Amino acid sequence: MPFSLVTEDVLKEKDKMLAHFRESGSYSYPPLKEYRSENLLKERKGLMFAILIAETKEGERVVIKGFSGLAESHHQVPGYVNPTYSINAFKALEKECDESVKEDGISESERRRRSSLYSDRFADLHIFTDINGGTFTLRDLEGGRMPTGSGDCAGIKVLNHAMRKGYKILGFTEFYYGPETTKRKCGECYSPCEERCRKIIKRMLGLDFIYLDEHIAVINKDSGLLSAPGKGIEKLDSASERLKKIFPRTPQSPFVHRLDMDTSGLLILALTREDHRKLSMDFERRNVKKEYEALLEGRLENREGRIEAPMRLDIDNRPYQIIDFKDGKNAITDYKVLSYEWKDGILCSRVRFYPLTGRTHQLRVHAAYISHPILSDRLYGHLIEGERLMLHAARITFTHPATGEEMSVEEKAPF
Repeated sequence: MPFSLVTEDVLKEKDKMLAHFRESGSYSYPPLKEYRSENLLKERKGLMFAILIAETKEGERVVIKGFSGLAESHHQVPGYVNPTYSINAFKALEKECDESVKEDGISESERRRRSSLYSDRFADLHIFTDINGGTFTLRDLEGGRMPTGSGDCAGIKVLNHAMRKGYKILGFTEFYYGPETTKRKCGECYSPCEERCRKIIKRMLGLDFIYLDEHIAVINKDSGLLSAPGKGIEKLDSASERLKKIFPRTPQSPFVHRLDMDTSGLLILALTREDHRKLSMDFERRNVKKEYEALLEGRLENREGRIEAPMRLDIDNRPYQIIDFKDGKNAITDYKVLSYEWKDGILCSRVRFYPLTGRTHQLRVHAAYISHPILSDRLYGHLIEGERLMLHAARITFTHPATGEEMSVEEKAPF
């Protein structure tokens, strides 16, 4: 989960911390002998640390530090933020759990049952704050039970502290301090882990970040979320508005392209005006390549092909788009069938779409035009109660506006 905003400012703060570890011999602030930095360099030791540079509601710059798990069996270290749970409540539940699970005379199955129940209770102790000031626990996350150690990571601690205070993010990273391994080098920066952190950060910030730097963000937009705000206060919530809540220097309109509200997948957002200008030009010139994955109703016999059917807005029935070979604008979509499968009792064709033009609702209209509408399309097909539109922006290839390098980002379809 690559949520990491490694700015020059963040790197300077990391260097300050490393210098403090070396020169003082301690990683606490102020230096204390029970937190010797040399102990972290011993075999099977080491800790992940996090740095978050934030802007307060008053516009002041603050630096927040965190560490993962426990340090010398301590939940708290001077100079670092608190864990996401009450330490007293955690210790009390830990004692209760230990006595219950280790009780003499109980069967192994009963021991496992009790252990499972206490795992849920420990999960409920972690209280997280989201970007809007709401709270949630580990058990509130989509998909149920989280892996052991979830909520204890350094990055989660500092992000949670920032959300509780209502801060905005100027820079963020984690770094490792300890003996070098095949996966980690001492002093190197890393992103929060996918397994334990992605769902928490997504719920906390309201966006699922796939790529992030000082110039752009690539997110995996959920089906049902607008790309940009619509008309009216009820349509203000959108990917671009959520981004502006997180980062204080985001342009007024950070979106450079859009996905339909019902479509999920990869969406690029700009973090500066200059990056927005460059990306917008690339989209206008069709220098950006997009691929979508979809489930179409029925069996599409031609395993690959091209759909050429001009389109325009149905002015008498907005927001519908219609095929119009006389007055419509050129619209071309290539496709390839990946597989045939059953979904909700319906035989479907899983396809990869390669749009060569970017008309509104192009893929949805073209799929319906060839008599294989996208599954659960409420506008051009047949809505299945409780199901989302089975269309996902799975891959996007573009030129990074600052580095000039070609980037290709992919995110697997959730259906």
